[in-house]
Amino acid sequence: MASVNKQQKRTQRAKAKAKKNRIQRAAAPNDFLDPNDERIDLETVDLSELFESMRAAEKVSQQAMCSVFLAHPLLALVLEQEGEEEATDFIFTALIEYRRLTTGVDEQAALDWVESPQFQADYVAASQALTQHPD
Repeated sequence: MASVNKQQKRTQRAKAKAKKNRIQRAAAPNDFLDPNDERIDLETVDLSELFESMRAAEKVSQQAMCSVFLAHPLLALVLEQEGEEEATDFIFTALIEYRRLTTGVDEQAALDWVESPQFQADYVAASQALTQHPD
């Protein structure tokens, strides 16, 4: 488990990179994509089923919602195909989008939620629980 300071630095780097990547993707054409590439296209993946599961779990607790998110097979696939940095970017983007869709807040409010001490604590607790009991 990384120290709190290291986690905060990683969070800041991931946040900056996610914003940079969103800007670049919005400006770049998609004609460079290889049609034979079997990797997951993070721009077009449908997260609605995951978000529905997360919303149901959030009625129990925020930590339960984090557990549902972290246990989803898509995250393992993203980590395997894209590596840790891109997976972190995907996680931030997905969590921000989830918050925006489920509560109607703007991107900054969703980011503030992800960075809040309570969310961070619930996310780490869910991660640790899954690591100890990967059912």
